[in-house]
Amino acid sequence: MTNEELLKQAEELTQAWESLKVSVDLLSMDNTVAQHDAEFPAYFFNSHQSSNLESNLANIADTMLKVSNAICPEE
Repeated sequence: MTNEELLKQAEELTQAWESLKVSVDLLSMDNTVAQHDAEFPAYFFNSHQSSNLESNLANIADTMLKVSNAICPEE
C-alpha cells in the first residue's frame, strides 16, 4: 500500500473511533441514568435507541474489518 492509501485507512479508523466514543459515552450516560431511574431501561429499549446503538456498533465493526482487509488482504 502507498502512504496515501494508508492515510485513507487511518482516516477510516479515526471516524470509527469517534463513533465508538459516542457509543461508549451513550452507554455511560444511560448507565448513570438507569441507576437513578428504574423506568429508564424500559424507555431506552421501547424507544428503539438500543437498535441505533447496535447499528452504530455494527457499522464500526464493518469499518474495522474493511480496513483490516485493505491493509492485509491475505489474512
